Order: sequence, then C-alpha cells, then structure tokens
Amino acid sequence: MRKNPTIGLRYPGRKLRKRLLKKPNKNSAFWANLYDFEVVPFKNKKEINTQKFTFEEIMKDFQENKKNSEAFWKQLEELYQNNTITKKPPKLAGIDPMLYLLMLKWIWIQEDFNYRFTWQEVNSPIRYVLETRTGSRTAKGAGRAKFFAALILLKHHFTFEQVKKIIPLY
Repeated sequence: MRKNPTIGLRYPGRKLRKRLLKKPNKNSAFWANLYDFEVVPFKNKKEINTQKFTFEEIMKDFQENKKNSEAFWKQLEELYQNNTITKKPPKLAGIDPMLYLLMLKWIWIQEDFNYRFTWQEVNSPIRYVLETRTGSRTAKGAGRAKFFAALILLKHHFTFEQVKKIIPLY
C-alpha cells in the first residue's frame, strides 16, 4: 500500500448481498453485485468522508467550478472513453481536480462492474446477478454513460435541478 494513498477501495460495497432463492438449482446465482466496492478518497493520509463524493456533490462541483474549463472537459472525455488520466488537470476551485478525476475513474469502474458487465464478461468464478438498490434484477444498465450524459447537460447550460429531472441519478 502507498504511504500516502489518494484513493482506496473498500470491499464489500453496499450493494453486495447473498441472494435468498426459493428454488435454487445448479445454474443459480447466489450473489448479487459480487464485485461492488466503495471508492474512498484520502487527503494527507486521512480518509475523507465519502458523502462529499456522491454523484450529487460531484455534479454540483462540476456545475459551480469546472464546467467552463475546456482543458478539464477534455480530460473528462478521455476518462469516459479510455478510463485514463494522462495529464495533470488545471487548477480549479472546489474539489481538487485530480482527486475529482480519480474518484470519478474508480466510481465508473465500480459502475461498470455493477451495471455493465455480467459475471461471464469479467470471468468471475462465482455466478452473480446485477440488482438495483431496491433488489430488482437488471440486465445491463447505463453505469458511466448515465453520469457522463448528466455532465454533458450541465456543460451545455442545464442546471443541476434540470438535469436531476431529465436523468434521475440513483
């Protein structure tokens, strides 16, 4: 482990759970969201409260501090498309831009596992299914695409309140 981590992963996450099946068979999946984890930010070797990095807080910070920076937007596009951060971000107000990008990167990876890939696609030795927060099964969901779409709307002059009505975020 790094002596001064920026991002940590806490496993298991909130959505992982053992499934109670009425009539299990050899093809049953006994777990929901097996690879769910929580992304934990750090600053100066101390854990930052993860509630400061909810989608709502990330969106508000983008609207208030980052949406007018073309350099930062290019980095968001690169992160969305390639899951990479290849440059130091510009200095901007609000959440530290590098921490913002790193949190988003790992949140999107977590979203991919929970809503984009099946147990076969990640070569999991344990069968699992994807379930929503309310416990209903889901095939593949939007994951990172839904959140990136919300950022696009914010960038193009929609308010956070309008975006929440167009794209309900969790």
